[in-house]
Amino acid sequence: MTFLGIGLANLGAQPGMALAFMLGGLGVGVGFNMIFIRRTQLILDRPRNLVELRRRSWLGYSVLSWSLEHLGGAVVETSHSGDTDTHRAALVIRGGMDAGTHPITSVYSSGRGARRAVDAINDWCAALDSSPPTP
Repeated sequence: MTFLGIGLANLGAQPGMALAFMLGGLGVGVGFNMIFIRRTQLILDRPRNLVELRRRSWLGYSVLSWSLEHLGGAVVETSHSGDTDTHRAALVIRGGMDAGTHPITSVYSSGRGARRAVDAINDWCAALDSSPPTP
């Protein structure tokens, strides 16, 4: 936005330079969006007996799927770098070829977001274990 503002401010005095600033700012903005903007969906589907982790970005789309019976819950992974700890939520898969821990997001962040996500997933798993399946 700074480049766009500089370009607009100089549009009358130096149109060529102003246009270069505006196009440069647009290119940087689109580039950052392509690299950093992602949508992640975790789908816990009891009727289909399926756990799906979907990721979409400008650069592609991926889906990881597991049988619901292999879902062992979720854990918080913590990175200790510098003076602060950052966290991310991860699924625990207890069976099949993909047994292990699978991060839901690729980045760590500060705050309680990872803990809230893990609590919600584990509460859902606990409710699933305690309720009979519906026909």
